[in-house]
Formats: sequence, structure tokens, C-alpha cells
Amino acid sequence: MALVVKRKKGQSQQQMIGEFKRLTFNDPGLEKVKETAQQGYIGKSRRKHEKKKELKKEFAKLRRRHKRATGRTK
Repeated sequence: MALVVKRKKGQSQQQMIGEFKRLTFNDPGLEKVKETAQQGYIGKSRRKHEKKKELKKEFAKLRRRHKRATGRTK
């Protein structure tokens, strides 16, 4: 999605830059681009691996909590 700000008659360059910033400040698509730029590109398989790792941690927490609740600890 391209954003184009055209200079109006009598508008300074700083005013034009300010208008562009206002238009892009709350743009949800731009937020996603900023995130990707900060992290770098993460491939599909890497994302899946990270997600699996997080799920594994969560399930381990649940298992430990259940063991403590039932009294099956050392």
C-alpha cells in the first residue's frame, strides 16, 4: 500500500512531512512492517519451530502444576 502526499499550494516541505507522519502514525500495515524490520525476516519453518517451543513450555508448566496439585512430587 503506497501513501502519496502531494504538495499543496503554499505548503512548506516541513508541513508536507508532518502530514505524511500523521497519515502513517496509526497505520496497522505499517506496524507489521516495522516489526519485521526490527526482527529481520523469520522464515515459515522457524516461526513454526518457535511456536512449538512455546507450546511445549506451556504444557510442561501445566504438567508440573498438575503433579503438585495431586501430590505426586518427590
